[in-house]
Formats: sequence, structure tokens, C-alpha cells
Amino acid sequence: MIQAAIEALLRQKIGLDALTVGSNTITRAVNRRMADCGLTDASVYWTKLQTSAIELEELIETVVIPETWFFRDREPFVFLSRYAVSEWLPKNPDQTLRVLSLPCSTGEEPYSIAIALLEAGLNPRNFSIDAADISKVAIKKADRAVYGRNSFRDKNLDFRDRYFTELEGNLYQLNNLVRRKVNFIQGNILDSYFLVHQIPYDVIFCRNVLIYFDNAGRSQTVQLLNRLLKKSGILFLGHSESGQKLPAQFVSVRHSLAFAYRKTDVPDSQQVQVKPEQININSAVVGEYKRANRSDNARSNKLSSVKSNSSTSPPKYAMDGGNSQILPVRAILFEGFANEQKADGGKSASADLDAARRLADRGQLQEAAKLCETYLSQNRTNADAYVLLGQVYQATGDRQQAEQSFQKATYLKPDHYEGLIHLALLKEERGDAVGAAIVRRRIQRIEK
Repeated sequence: MIQAAIEALLRQKIGLDALTVGSNTITRAVNRRMADCGLTDASVYWTKLQTSAIELEELIETVVIPETWFFRDREPFVFLSRYAVSEWLPKNPDQTLRVLSLPCSTGEEPYSIAIALLEAGLNPRNFSIDAADISKVAIKKADRAVYGRNSFRDKNLDFRDRYFTELEGNLYQLNNLVRRKVNFIQGNILDSYFLVHQIPYDVIFCRNVLIYFDNAGRSQTVQLLNRLLKKSGILFLGHSESGQKLPAQFVSVRHSLAFAYRKTDVPDSQQVQVKPEQININSAVVGEYKRANRSDNARSNKLSSVKSNSSTSPPKYAMDGGNSQILPVRAILFEGFANEQKADGGKSASADLDAARRLADRGQLQEAAKLCETYLSQNRTNADAYVLLGQVYQATGDRQQAEQSFQKATYLKPDHYEGLIHLALLKEERGDAVGAAIVRRRIQRIEK
């Protein structure tokens, strides 16, 4: 009862849909906060949570864990640079390009935006960036602008040499030129007064947020984005949100993997779903995979084990052609890779996942699910583990939990072939033709 009340409070305050992260994750956060408060009675903690704004903020900080790095999913920044130089600047030579990064987490995204615009040749006077997040802790770290190796996961790190100074302990300090271009704001997207006095922006990055909201939170956030974006402005969403319902005036931009939308002059009296361009579906791959997993609904049948390299090496199917990523906030609840394998617990955690695979193979699905969750509580960035958990849910008939697990896997590794296949099939089963087509297009890109 208290668990449900806390989940409802988090839904009300930050729009978090507990189904997207799992009740167990919220329970662990509550238990951590109770221990920090010296409490053992959940009802006493619930009373404290209702009466203390500080404690509510602490719980939110515990639940909302940033997962971000510089130039994450590089194509949005590529498109932004081209748009700014070839389209916006010629039309507005004496103006300031105003960009909003929402939510900004610990600053890697807005600083990446600033670096991208500087690298494109824009004068620092020609752009400004506002960056907002619900977390005071994240904002403080962003303002400090000192980052460890976990923040640099892009293959091309030339920018680090140009804009950072290496410190002791494998840390890097961002230079003042870039830091001065970003203005950080602490605030809640779902507050009715959030950014209410801001004039509209030319560009908004709001990536990997909507997927963690309930329907009301998504609708409210979309209305906010519509209000904050200029006509003809550009909106960037996350790859997992590319099937999100947007007002009719948002038109998809034709730039592969940018997931960008232009705001046009079409009236917004009607909500429509952005439709991607038509693609050829590789029926051979899907058909073969369906045949291989036809027994998923039977608890007694075995599940295919997840290979450790499945995210980079797609299965070798006979093909007949074809081509071929949610907190509220930000990418929520995925801890940094630096914490993924604790020195004293990595071996036991890995053994948990291996044991989960064996249980799944024997049809012991509930036990397999529990072990998967145990493993993921210590290794929240392991995409293969989410795929295995999704397979277990799928075999028990829980399609909603299965789809959420596959979404998390493909959020962490956008090219996770097996996760994408499962995700496409589940979307197709529940009638989401547009969402399934988007995922299939990503599969075809991997197969090229």
C-alpha cells in the first residue's frame, strides 16, 4: 500500500511511470533513503516524505540517476551544425541562436551542443544555450564541468584535446570558453511555471525523457515543448521516442539517426503521429526469427541464450534483401559504466546472469526473472541482461514488461540486433505499425 502511494507521488511530482523502471528499483531507492534517515518503519518514512520537501527531493535524487556522455548519438549534433551554418545563420546573421537542453543531466549534452556549434564555425556571440534539470546535484556537477573517462564514450575524442585540460586522477576540466556558453537552470518539467517567462527557442534537445512518463506527463511535456519552440524551430527527441505523438505541425527531418522534427505552420488543433518514410521490411529475417521463437508463450519451452556479443554481431540468416534508442527527466536509472562491475562483486554478478540463463533454458522463468533483476541492480547498463529479462517476460506472457526491457536494452545499445528484433515483433503484435516500422528500419541499417 505504501509502495503504491510512493509510486503515485513520484508520478505526480516528476511524471515517472513506475512500470518503465520497475517497482523493485523504486523500492531499493526508498530503502536506501530510509537507511539514511535511520528509519525502519515504512509508514513513518511515508509521513516524512509527505511533510518534508527536502526528503522528497532526496528521494528523487536517489531515483533519478544520470546516464549521459559527450556527443551521445552523434548524428543530432551533426545535423544541428549543418542547420546552424547553412540555414539559420544566413537568415539571421545578426541574431543569437537560442538552444534549450532539457533535461541536461550533468552537462555533457549542452556542452556538446556548444562544442558542435563552435566547431561548425559559429562565433560565440551568435549562440546561447539554456540547460535545465530537476536534479540540484546534477546541475552542480554540470556547473563544475569536471568529467571522468565515463563521460567520453564517443569513438572520436579529438574534441577533448581541444576543449579540456587533463587533471590528476583521469579527470578532465572543460575550458571557460565553452562553460560560459551554457546557463544552467534547476527546475521540474511538470511544474506549471517551468520556464514560463522564457521566449521561444530556435532549437530544443529533449531526448530520452518522454518514454519514462505516464500519458499525462508526456502530453504535458509535449505541450511545453510546443510552447517553448519557435515556428520553424527544430526539436530533437531520443531514438526510442521517434513514434511519439506530436502536434500536427511537427514534421520529421530527413537526416538519418538525428530524430529531429521541424515545427511548421500547420495548425495544432489535432494530435497526429509522425509517420516515417516507407521502408522495405526484411521479411526473411523476421520470419526466421518468429519461427525460432514460436514457443515463447509456453513456460516449459527453452529460451535462446543471449550471447555476450549479440549487440555487435547479428545472426547469419538467409536474407532476400533489405537495408538497414526514455530522465524524467533524463536517461533515468542507468548508472555509469564505471560502476557497472564492482571490484568485489563483479564475478558473483556475472554468475547470477549465467545462472539466470540456465534457469530460463529449463523453463524456470520466475526464478530466472529474479536473478536477472538481481544482476541488473548491480549492472544497470548491461543491454544483454535486459534482453534476457525481456525474453523471460515474453515467455510468461507479460508483453508490456517484455517490451520495456527490450526498449531499455536498445536504449543502452542502439545497435543491439536481438533486442531490436524482439522489440519490432512486440510492437507489431500490439498493432503499433509505425513504431515497428521505425525499429525495422534500424535493423536494416545494421544489416547493411
